[in-house]
Amino acid sequence: MSFSFPPALLLLALVPAAIWLGYPRQRFRRRRDTVSLILRTVIIVLLALALAGMQIVRDTDRLAVVFLVDASDSVDPVLRDAALGQVRETIGAMGDADLAGLVVFAQRPLVERPVSDSRSLGPVRSSPDSGNTDIAAAVRLALAMFPSDAARRIVILSDGQQTIGDAEAAAQLAAAAGVEITYLPLQTLDAPDVRVTRFDAPAAVPQGQQFDLSLTVQADQATRARVDIFASGELITSETTDLREGVNNRTLTLVAQDSGFRDFTVIVQPESIDGYYQNNQLATFSQVIGPARVLAVGDAEETQYIAAALQEAELTVDVIAPENLPITAAGLIPYESVILANVAADRLTDRQMQTILAYVRDLGGGLVSLGGPEAYGPGGYFQTPLETVLPVSMQLEDQQRQPQLTIAYVIDRSGSMATLGPSGQPLIELAKAAIDRSIDFLQPTDRAGVATFDSAAYWIAEIQDVANREELRRLVGTLRPSGGTDIRAGLELVARDIVNEPTQLKHIIVLSDGLSNRAGLIEMVGALYAEAGVTLTSVALGDDSELMRDMAEAGGGTYRMAADPSTIPTIFAQETVLATRSYIFESPFVPAVSGRSPILQGIAGLPELRGYVGTSLKDAAQAVLRGPEPYADPILASWQFGLGRAVAFTSDATARWGTAWVTWDDFTRFWNQAVRWTMTEGGSDTIETRVTMEETAARVIVDARDDAGGFVNGLALSVSVVDPGLTARLIPLRQTAPGQYEATFVPAQEGAYLLAVNGGGSDGTTVTQTSGWVMSYSREYAAGRSESILPRIAAITGGGRLTDGLGSAFARTLTARGGAAPVFPFLLIAALLLLPIDIAVRRVLINRSDLARLAAALRARSRPAAEAATGRMAALMDARERARQAIESEDVTRSAVSTASALRTRVRSDETRRAESITTGAPPQPKPAPDPDRRPAPQPAAPKPAPAPTADDSGENIGARLLKRRRPPPT
Repeated sequence: MSFSFPPALLLLALVPAAIWLGYPRQRFRRRRDTVSLILRTVIIVLLALALAGMQIVRDTDRLAVVFLVDASDSVDPVLRDAALGQVRETIGAMGDADLAGLVVFAQRPLVERPVSDSRSLGPVRSSPDSGNTDIAAAVRLALAMFPSDAARRIVILSDGQQTIGDAEAAAQLAAAAGVEITYLPLQTLDAPDVRVTRFDAPAAVPQGQQFDLSLTVQADQATRARVDIFASGELITSETTDLREGVNNRTLTLVAQDSGFRDFTVIVQPESIDGYYQNNQLATFSQVIGPARVLAVGDAEETQYIAAALQEAELTVDVIAPENLPITAAGLIPYESVILANVAADRLTDRQMQTILAYVRDLGGGLVSLGGPEAYGPGGYFQTPLETVLPVSMQLEDQQRQPQLTIAYVIDRSGSMATLGPSGQPLIELAKAAIDRSIDFLQPTDRAGVATFDSAAYWIAEIQDVANREELRRLVGTLRPSGGTDIRAGLELVARDIVNEPTQLKHIIVLSDGLSNRAGLIEMVGALYAEAGVTLTSVALGDDSELMRDMAEAGGGTYRMAADPSTIPTIFAQETVLATRSYIFESPFVPAVSGRSPILQGIAGLPELRGYVGTSLKDAAQAVLRGPEPYADPILASWQFGLGRAVAFTSDATARWGTAWVTWDDFTRFWNQAVRWTMTEGGSDTIETRVTMEETAARVIVDARDDAGGFVNGLALSVSVVDPGLTARLIPLRQTAPGQYEATFVPAQEGAYLLAVNGGGSDGTTVTQTSGWVMSYSREYAAGRSESILPRIAAITGGGRLTDGLGSAFARTLTARGGAAPVFPFLLIAALLLLPIDIAVRRVLINRSDLARLAAALRARSRPAAEAATGRMAALMDARERARQAIESEDVTRSAVSTASALRTRVRSDETRRAESITTGAPPQPKPAPDPDRRPAPQPAAPKPAPAPTADDSGENIGARLLKRRRPPPT
């Protein structure tokens, strides 16, 4: 017996209390109270055992085995296929009481076959990423697959070359769970190989100075190979050389030219032997110290004035279109700051925006955002990484300044909406996300509705107040793709309701691929706009749609083509903002200074601006400049975000709104100070960062020295590590030697890792440096092989190597494991059945006669034929009884008549004697008292007196005749 939740047994402490409270204290009902007390006690015990999860443990002879087969690149594919064949044969020959499962693993484990008693194993179709070996993850997955009522064993078929994970920790878990680990070693792939084992560059080098790139290539056999070296993606040298067997060292001397963060890559291409192509390249980074570099992102007309001003301030400026923004943090590291000049969010991918976020927050980069009609709220920044990183939010806090809006979403739900977009999500799911984001932007006083159409139209959510956002989201979640496409049906459904809405603004957003009949559609949209003021925005999926374009033009709205479906949520947010027409303010004003900032240092006065985009200041941000009253919206805002800084300027830097600014004498000074404020401060030349790979972990080593070359101790440093997937982790550095600080991290994927070291000393000095490290290939393809970890993890669990192949995989060498059968359902049922009995005992009075009748009724119910016979006999007995009673009634009547006659005779006799006594003068003699012993027995009450008997023709009455009849005849 066992319990799954033993603390519930504490409820048994209620038993003494129940006995004390329910002990019988009244003599006349002691028996019932005693029975009730016993029932209550039993119910409490049953409930306590049920809540404790009572189980009955029974020994079982079942054995469950999970096979873990290594599918990584380090295992010879021929041997792996042979091992899978052995597993198939072993499963086919297992016993009736045995169970088997199969997991195929490499970088992550996949369940090929769950644990079952089937003896068949089909073709193995699992194909995990083979670039790493994670034995620990495979063991943990196997532990989760085992049943609880069987002896358990894990059989690992691998070369034991763990590259990620902690297999020994997983083995400890297996041992604690009573699971044995055994193994069958597989041969590591052993083919002649050429691999790059080292490629180094100095962490920092001054611009214009020479530096060396050091390269080490290891070859298992002598061969010729071509060696190409790239700097920031450009080929700088290429040569064909002879590689001797063993270690080959090369050194390339270069001159540091462009300032910023530079990456270098070497690729070696052998002509003959090559066991793994993955280990033929390495990369490294170096920081070229020189003039600061800035990346300006935007169209030429948006960046021309600010780029010229920054170049005049001796900053190096690179200008690119938004579509060319790097998608990796390594692409932004060469720049101290990034400028977004009136860039709409739908011109950037989500990956590009995430890169900006990681660049500022985790790597200490700077960001300057310039306004315009395509920026901030109108640019679709709402609920994007751009809104996260900026010091302003896209919604206006003052709801009174925004006119009330009714918006209706008309969504195509035809079968084509089930198509997967580039992100792997169905288009209908992107449409749902777009509606959710748009609804989030609306004010509680706004109204919204969602209609959908295929071959017909339906309301998903009729037009209602936006205050209940959660209900709207729930209804939107019910959208499912099916059917054809009839845009007209959807618009007709919405038009009937939206024209009657009392709000000042009415807007429709239509999302479709535009493959619909256009008959009368354009005319209907035009009439809605002209007669009811309902504007319409059309969003076309995929290719350009003439129908969708004409609808938007007729409806006074905008036409948007979502070539990349992932931009649909951003487009919806953009159009929601534009529908309100309250976020762009175009009127001349002079910004008011609202806070002290280094950005305004040395600037006495500010020129006029002609417009800006309305935003709201975030709590932790500073408003340096504000707009005109009464709203006083932020015009220039700044804040510290993570390790970096960001500035938002809600007007623009062109002649559109800043005509007076671009000709202002301090225009260059203002933007130079604004951009430089976002650049990370600190002496990056005082520290040097390097990364070395040790077993499964990368070690970060930071050397700190002062200008004289002495060690700098006592610094509080940390390093922010950004992996290739833009996931950041902040790791503290600890001092391990004079001037040396270290930390470790486990690289989980190949690619470039960016490291930002940040901190300072007790004297107030700050230290920052950004560097990089590349894991070009995993240890799966590294030179040499480490000792197999399989013997160690098997020993932890009491297992070992299978010396006779898989023949002993199902050997009965494990202790039989008890199977726990839960009994709490039966305990609960028993308690529920006893409860009404307890109530009946206390509330219902039952005596012996009740029990006798109940027993008689039960006997009668059990003998239906006897019951029928008894019924007939009872009827006969009733008839007999009635006859007997009739006769007795007749006898009583006769007796009554005789008595009456005797009384009359006696009365006449008494009267005669009295008369005689009067005549003779003798006194009447008293009648002697009757003898008590001879007193007649009391008679039953006589029935209602019958009418006095009448005499018949003979002169005798009925009484006389009855007396004659009763006298015996004379003999």
